[in-house]
Amino acid sequence: MSKVKKPFYRGEVYKSQNEDRRTLSFVVNIYKDKKDKEKIWIVSNDILAPTEANNHPTSVNYHPKLFRRLKEILIQEDRWVE
Repeated sequence: MSKVKKPFYRGEVYKSQNEDRRTLSFVVNIYKDKKDKEKIWIVSNDILAPTEANNHPTSVNYHPKLFRRLKEILIQEDRWVE
């Protein structure tokens, strides 16, 4: 049985209560690294270059809370493979 790709949806990133400010929303794609299971890539067209968040304490990209939350999202979307 092949997996059907779920469509990405545009979510609200931030909505200010101040009427003089704008709301910014865009799609962010999240991928688990194929080789390093403790590394996740965050990508967004024209807004964010591929950015790494990993779970390696000695790395400059060590963001354990962000990594844990993104992993939870990937598991919830059935896109995490151990």
